[in-house]
Amino acid sequence: ASTGSDVGLIIQRIHASNSVRLDKNNKEKMQNFFDVLLRRFVEVGDAIYSSGDGGPELGRYDQLNALTQTLYAMSQDSPGCAGAVWGRRLGIMQKALAKRLRDAEFISADDEDAPSAWPSTGILLLMRALSHIFPVTDLRHVVVTPALMLLGQTVAQCPVRSLSDVVMGLFSSGLIIEYTKEAKRLAPESLAFIAGVLRLFAVDVEAATEVTPVPSFELAMRNANLSALRADAVEYGDCVGGSDEIDLLVSIEKDKIDGEAMPTAILCTTLRLVEMIGKTYGGFLNNAEAEVFDEISRSLLSLKPQSKSSPLPKFVAAEVTKAAQSISSAASTSAGRLPLLRRSGATAGQLAIKSLAPRMEDPKRYAMSKDKGKSQRQAILDRNRREYKREHKAATRELRLDAAFIENERRKSKEKRDSEAREQRHKNFAWLEQEQATMNQQVRMGGGLLKGGGIGAAKAKARSGKIGIKKGGKLRN
Repeated sequence: ASTGSDVGLIIQRIHASNSVRLDKNNKEKMQNFFDVLLRRFVEVGDAIYSSGDGGPELGRYDQLNALTQTLYAMSQDSPGCAGAVWGRRLGIMQKALAKRLRDAEFISADDEDAPSAWPSTGILLLMRALSHIFPVTDLRHVVVTPALMLLGQTVAQCPVRSLSDVVMGLFSSGLIIEYTKEAKRLAPESLAFIAGVLRLFAVDVEAATEVTPVPSFELAMRNANLSALRADAVEYGDCVGGSDEIDLLVSIEKDKIDGEAMPTAILCTTLRLVEMIGKTYGGFLNNAEAEVFDEISRSLLSLKPQSKSSPLPKFVAAEVTKAAQSISSAASTSAGRLPLLRRSGATAGQLAIKSLAPRMEDPKRYAMSKDKGKSQRQAILDRNRREYKREHKAATRELRLDAAFIENERRKSKEKRDSEAREQRHKNFAWLEQEQATMNQQVRMGGGLLKGGGIGAAKAKARSGKIGIKKGGKLRN
């Protein structure tokens, strides 16, 4: 492969020709291939940080898009294998994070060349792709829940020593918010880190960072670049005289992180995140918005965009105003302030009476996932074929049940007839045995009168003419 698109095409063809749907015996091979794709995703992401996109030939961003599509398709083919591989990879990431945190404790705070404790760009981009592969709205998920816990630990414990660490922490906080915003779950680690980033741009940055809500910023003031972020933002605003949308976007590439526009971009991006947080969580925290947004509100107040000593640029001040209005509207409630509730009240759906009416679906509008990519005619033919198979199986099952029922009834009827005949036969046997016993008793009691049973007794009675022969009959010798 000479270009990045060729690599993506090769990967897609490998998956298409060895899919688990084609042969269930490919399960182990595709599981190993899934792990290979995850590691390649991380390597391409790390290359983006160090060298950028690489031009149209490499196209590293396009490679990540192609890898994400392949990972999603493989996860749909075999969710169990995908969950196992992701779980093992997250375990490796957590162990690596713990080791970096232990090593960071022995590194001097003034050492700017020390390796960062934050995850690499490739790992964070992989966590970004995770939300497109698995559902993030589940209460508990075998992959998303551990990933969310790992991001929370990263944001809360990794020390901030450089501007690159601030970018990685902001990226991680954005990922946490993306994981939780649809389900309206609260992530205090991300809110605390965002408040800490805002405090780096305060007028009195040293006093502001002393009361930072997370320990990540304890060593931030040891770095000269982090302590002068507000001055860099003011200087950039004086140079451009307005907002440049391209420069005001935070980049994960190393060259752009070191650029002069990055401090201003970090501040504007953080303020946009604050505005989104206010719109997302306002009214969904059981009247606890004032407590939840307290640190962010204090951080916004510490910015003082109209300060005489170092006023922020106008476009940055406008972003501060929008963020403050969003937080203010989310924290203010028109109704009376109720005590904090651990659980929210019952919703209308929970109070409604459960309906037992069957939910009818139109079979013509129902489309299965296996019909994707097919023409309408082919999809209709496949649907009719599946319906025929279902009906055929149902008819066969009913016939089998009917045959079993008929056979059981036939056997019951035969057993009843045989039992009646057996009972009658046993009665006859009993009567014969009783008659034979009576005759033997007469032999024992009669003595010479009856010498025994059988033909001898009949001849003796015939000679006497008393018993043993009908009247007028004769018995020859």
